[in-house]
Amino acid sequence: MRGQYKNKRDKNEADIFAELRAHGLSVYAMDQPADALVGYRGRSYLVEVKMPLGKLTQPQETFVEGWRGDYTILRSVEDATAFAKSVRKCT
Repeated sequence: MRGQYKNKRDKNEADIFAELRAHGLSVYAMDQPADALVGYRGRSYLVEVKMPLGKLTQPQETFVEGWRGDYTILRSVEDATAFAKSVRKCT
């Protein structure tokens, strides 16, 4: 559960998700442990969307500390473009 942040979505999320999809990535919106599960050619990535000055919540920080997989924070459409290009290049 998101606690005080329950159901609150960052204002830039729709644009960031649209940019990822425009690059051919699958985007599945979630609430926990990140905002989205992003997939491309059999690989999966956890993506958290934050506003430019947004910070991780305490539960998110705790999750990231123990997570041994990919967890990417995107703050802008430009971040999303760079992430998508990197994912496409690595597969």
